[in-house]
Amino acid sequence: MLPDRRHVRHRDFERVVSEAQRDIGIPPCPTTGVPPLGLATQLRIFVDPDLLQYVEVWAAAGTWHDVFAINPHDLQRVTNGVVVDLKRG
Repeated sequence: MLPDRRHVRHRDFERVVSEAQRDIGIPPCPTTGVPPLGLATQLRIFVDPDLLQYVEVWAAAGTWHDVFAINPHDLQRVTNGVVVDLKRG
């Protein structure tokens, strides 16, 4: 079942970063990206369908300088991401 965008909320930023730091040892950084892979705590991942039009997207890998390129269909597959339009209407 796809989520209704009216009921989807962002996770608390501090909690997500804290869990990522604990799970994969990313260094503290006030605006760090949280990688969609490698976390001990399973997060439900949502993928915007607009991303699927690209050959390559860049995902956060945990620090200011660590990102990785990936085909968005592969990202959706390996994260078990749910493709859903969550843009504000």
